[in-house]
Amino acid sequence: MITIEVNGKATEIAPGSTLSALLEQLNFALDGTAVAVDDAIVPKSTFGNFVLQADMKVEVFSLVAGG
Repeated sequence: MITIEVNGKATEIAPGSTLSALLEQLNFALDGTAVAVDDAIVPKSTFGNFVLQADMKVEVFSLVAGG
């Protein structure tokens, strides 16, 4: 297992895990979700190919509609 930080919390994942796998593991919906890794926005089209490495900092943002 490797450790990354997700929204400020240490999280263990399997080596070779993709961003898509992480979002699924943490029950985040892909629709309406934006992700930054190490302060850089990751395009949704690359989530399935983006392999996470130890000590990366991931921030997940879920869009919320309101009024």
